[in-house]
Amino acid sequence: MQDEFHRAIANRLEELVDLASGVSAFLEANAAPMETAYTIELLMEEVLTNIVKYTYDDQRRHQIDVTLKLGQELATITIADDGHPFDPLTTADPDIDKPIAEREIGGLGLFLVRKMSNSAAYRREDGRNILDLTVKLRRSA
Repeated sequence: MQDEFHRAIANRLEELVDLASGVSAFLEANAAPMETAYTIELLMEEVLTNIVKYTYDDQRRHQIDVTLKLGQELATITIADDGHPFDPLTTADPDIDKPIAEREIGGLGLFLVRKMSNSAAYRREDGRNILDLTVKLRRSA
């Protein structure tokens, strides 16, 4: 077993399928609790889909680096891309009290990322967006 998973992917939606399979296999091999695995997979899918869809304004291939580390109590997800500067932690929360038909489109995924992670930090470094998320490992007693 390894406690770290790293993969570099291109900014293409089809690459997210292979990445998800790799993350799932890594979490299973490390006996990550089902609830934690679900949270990690959902967070990664939301963040990476947003990066691929909205961070680039050209059709060139860009590299997105994804790292998942499992510690004793926390899982840490780090995602780095060279897209436009964008801090997903500063977007406005959607009005979830409105009926669905009256809500503005967008923002719910990033809202979920902020709510489901135990901590989140963003920084812009060397022309790259870097997002760090932590998830508490919910192990059975």
